Amino acid sequence: MSNEQELASQLIPAIIPDGKGLSDMATTAAELKARPRAAALPPAVKRVALVANEKGGVGKSVFTRTLVDYLRTKGKRVAAYDADGSVGATARVLGTRDANGAIERVQNPVEGIGYYNGRADDERNILLDSIESGEKLYVHDLAGGLLADLTRIVDGGEGLDGLLDAFEAHSYKLTVFHVISPDVGAAQSVARWLSLIGDRADHVAVINLKHGRPPSDFPFWYGFTDAKGLAKGGKTREKLLASGGVEIEFPSLPAGTFAKLDAENIPFTRADKAGLLTITERAHVAKFLRDFAAALSPAIPFLGL
Repeated sequence: MSNEQELASQLIPAIIPDGKGLSDMATTAAELKARPRAAALPPAVKRVALVANEKGGVGKSVFTRTLVDYLRTKGKRVAAYDADGSVGATARVLGTRDANGAIERVQNPVEGIGYYNGRADDERNILLDSIESGEKLYVHDLAGGLLADLTRIVDGGEGLDGLLDAFEAHSYKLTVFHVISPDVGAAQSVARWLSLIGDRADHVAVINLKHGRPPSDFPFWYGFTDAKGLAKGGKTREKLLASGGVEIEFPSLPAGTFAKLDAENIPFTRADKAGLLTITERAHVAKFLRDFAAALSPAIPFLGL
């Protein structure tokens, strides 16, 4: 079986600008506006994947390093970046190291993790300039609260249309992986992204099972009825799915097993050879990777794979 067939072999079924209330989250799918595309732009055949949520602590970096590590072990060429400044959590685990074990200052993003400060005026442009190398797939781990900085790359703080135009002019299409936690801010972040880019990008909602089990533990994403009988939340999810987006679940790893690997900066795919975990803990990681491979299947086309 080919890598592509293996990756696609198991399918699973499938905000709001700050200051607005829950009632605004009830926007219908019909209100999602598709921005016009320039007819002269070449078709997008390559991908830039952004792992995003304006809220911190939702699990973006753990998802990013799992995704990049998994794809590379399957023989996929991935240029990966950490936009969290200095050495973020993704670069710390997947970055290449020198003979003394220190993270190398200059990284080859195809072998390690390129890193930059997405908030810095003299560095945030790396998000766009990185495609100069022409790779088929780029993955950027975006820090929480970085969306406003992205609007400054081309658009002077006014939206993302110019940035999207630039990607499309070089035959790239964006895929946004929205990592979801139970908090209302996580759903609001998705709504904000949808309002700015609509269907000019593909959207993948990543339900992080570390935070609980859907739907009850994610009330603002799936929606709920409060004690007064009022329906709240859920509309941003409806909008994402109506725009052609997909939803996947990011499996959880037992906390102790994760903590041991994280402390030693060990990628999940190398856990069995690290000499750190017990047989049971290694079985935890093996199951985690199997579950991740199955869950990722609906998103594989959005990675150009």
